[in-house]
Amino acid sequence: MPLTETYNIALIFQFSVSIVVFTFLLFVSAPYGKFTRKGWGPRMNSLGAWMLMEIPAAFTIAVCAWIFRDTIGWSWIFLLIWEFHYIYRTFVFPAKMHHGRKTFPLTMVVSALFFNTINGYINGVFLFKLRPLTDPSWFTDSRFILGVLVFFTGFSIHVDSDRRIQAQKPAPGRYIIPQGGLFRWVSCPNYLGEIIQWFGWALLTWSPAGLAFAVFTFANVFPRGISGHRWYKQNFPDYPENRKAVIPGII
Repeated sequence: MPLTETYNIALIFQFSVSIVVFTFLLFVSAPYGKFTRKGWGPRMNSLGAWMLMEIPAAFTIAVCAWIFRDTIGWSWIFLLIWEFHYIYRTFVFPAKMHHGRKTFPLTMVVSALFFNTINGYINGVFLFKLRPLTDPSWFTDSRFILGVLVFFTGFSIHVDSDRRIQAQKPAPGRYIIPQGGLFRWVSCPNYLGEIIQWFGWALLTWSPAGLAFAVFTFANVFPRGISGHRWYKQNFPDYPENRKAVIPGII
């Protein structure tokens, strides 16, 4: 099958899966963290699960960069930005979590493995082969500059939010009302940061693959933010009423 056709199928698949995931998560809370429950099959240690889920995204796009190294051009800059995020997500973030005896359902691990492989593939193929960046003037284009600013703003938001959660959390399995930072306005600023970050990626790469990732990120984490917000309100009678779920002042 021609590379372009394979890419198009994978791209359409990712957009389609976004609709399914968004609809599903509006009604069913993902079974990990505060929503851990039985009935989702075998489970594995959460530290290993996080690393296993994220590695394919970093690895697949790196393989694409190697395979298409003769045409990659200036697109290696995109690779550096991508790997910057996934080094944090694969190794730094899991290492800072309070794991204890926390586990992850294997169904989620396998699903994430599959998605991250597809996602790394479509971004790598598009950026390094189908439309590699050959003109460095793109780096002075307003779309790239704004995209980079948005990307790292989102990254900073979710890293800061993760740090605050871990610093304030008393122990694995126990929860408090997070304070400080964007927690003043929303229950799940870590999800807000991820959404902002990957729409920044879509902008700085100006690619359909980047947009597909941004749309999926929203579809995946926004409903989780709604569920998390609802959980806090149900379990903490003194929960701040002015806090929204994900988007300050809106929802």
